[in-house]
Amino acid sequence: MRILSRYVLREFLAPVCYCFLGLTLIYLVIELFGEFDKILQSRPPIGLMIAYLFGYLSPYLQWLLPASLLMGGLYAMWQLARHSEITAMRATGIGFGTITAPMLWAAAGGAVLIALNSEYYAPEASRLAHVFKENRFQPIQHGRIYQDVPYRNYAEQREWRIARLNLKNNSTDGVKITWTDEQGDPRRVLTAPRAQYLDGAWWFFSPELTEYQQRGGLTQPVPLNLATDTLSMPELTERPRDFLLELLQNDEDRDNLSLRDMIRYVKARPRLTQDIKLGWRYAIYNRLVAPWACLVITLFAIPAGVATGRQSAFFGVVFAVALFFLYYALTLFLGIMAKKDLIPVGVGVLLPHLVFLAAGLILFYRQR
Repeated sequence: MRILSRYVLREFLAPVCYCFLGLTLIYLVIELFGEFDKILQSRPPIGLMIAYLFGYLSPYLQWLLPASLLMGGLYAMWQLARHSEITAMRATGIGFGTITAPMLWAAAGGAVLIALNSEYYAPEASRLAHVFKENRFQPIQHGRIYQDVPYRNYAEQREWRIARLNLKNNSTDGVKITWTDEQGDPRRVLTAPRAQYLDGAWWFFSPELTEYQQRGGLTQPVPLNLATDTLSMPELTERPRDFLLELLQNDEDRDNLSLRDMIRYVKARPRLTQDIKLGWRYAIYNRLVAPWACLVITLFAIPAGVATGRQSAFFGVVFAVALFFLYYALTLFLGIMAKKDLIPVGVGVLLPHLVFLAAGLILFYRQR
């Protein structure tokens, strides 16, 4: 990286970090304001509090980071234009795109960071933070253990009943699996006091298998003798994580799922109603596109920041912030229309990003 690129990147990242820290502190103050007494009473370990704060903030990264990039980009370009540094750089033959390339690469890196956070960290971290808060900030003894878990795989016509699910070691106690026919009548039933998911396959310990057979015009249960105390069934496609998804039913839970969890949830439920399918389809498409708001918003900030240095600082800031809120307002409005099946889901997800990407590119090109 050239010295000039490092300089521009430093001038950009410094205000971005300050803005991100400030917005984060505002969110934390709002969150902790009503919970401060509970925290003082429980006095949780500092490690648990840090994990709680990170888990609480993780779903909001997709809004905090773009807002920080907007304000940081405005300030950085205002400083460079105000001191005529951009003019000096361009006088030496360096193009405007070359000058701002480090900022755009940093914005693209922010998009990747948001995507990784939403897929690998935020879903579980935010769930544990919620459990920790519901437990009045006391250490969680059984944060990943659930009682009486039902699950139905509509695609493969299987029903699970689990007395106790332990996600720490992917084990279950008191499991019952029922294979059903098209009418929902049982064809085969497997029960086991304990089962565990190991190396991509389910293992059942001391299992009992019963088949329902036609005898004399009646369907009767017939116990089968198993020659082993341990039964492996790799043909079962369910995973322990799927059972947890069955417990997550509201829109907030859906927004905090990973993309892989969303896709598995929908595939296992082909009988979802049309309005529910639209909601899930929009959530999946939006998860793929939303991180790139970092790049779109940075394209607003760069020309607006240059304008503040050359003309009115107030006008440039107001213009960029107005575009920022208009961008998310249009995203929410089209999202509601897509979920109500008034417009195609793909249009509801892509249109605001494409419109403002084109607007940002036009503003960016005019600065050349």
